[in-house]
Amino acid sequence: MKKHYLILCILAFFTNCTDPEDEEHNLPTGQFEVTTLGLSVDCRLNVLRFEEKDIARLESLVGNQYVMDQSLREGFNLDRNKFGEPNMKLRIRIRKKLDSEAIACTTLGIRHPAVFVIHAERID
Repeated sequence: MKKHYLILCILAFFTNCTDPEDEEHNLPTGQFEVTTLGLSVDCRLNVLRFEEKDIARLESLVGNQYVMDQSLREGFNLDRNKFGEPNMKLRIRIRKKLDSEAIACTTLGIRHPAVFVIHAERID
């Protein structure tokens, strides 16, 4: 009987720890409206401009990055073909990018801090 109770406790623990917003990593997410600026020279990732009113909420979600322009981020995991054009208005759901998700880049251009894009849709 004790074995069955222990197994049920373990199963309950693992099934209750997943967050439906980002089940794989169980990290907090947030939704933002951004403007695309095109692809970065270095990593060929989408450069996103966040609205000034969202900077504090963005930094609380993904961390404070010491860069000249806090409103600029690279959209990791965002489809370049679908959202690579400049001046597109998007509604995105993001989370903090993990260090294990880093990619090799050329280091030829300015690198903006990256955010992991879970979902994106065009709103204009």
